[in-house]
Amino acid sequence: MTEQAVGMVMALGRLPADQARSVLTRVSQRANITPGRAAGLLTAWAFSGELNLGIRIALEEAIRERRRPGRPPSPAE
Repeated sequence: MTEQAVGMVMALGRLPADQARSVLTRVSQRANITPGRAAGLLTAWAFSGELNLGIRIALEEAIRERRRPGRPPSPAE
């Protein structure tokens, strides 16, 4: 399920896999849930079309941070 969520974040944010994983981790931190739970919510969103507003905001902010020029490098970079 985590890899499916990473793929979703890659597509949504037009990000490489390592940055998409960082986004997923950041979403889980902001929402105070485990990365596995965040992944589950994102993959469920693909089927239901519904995503908790807090998770949606955390996802949008984390993607924006990863795409921002001059952002700090991720640990994999």
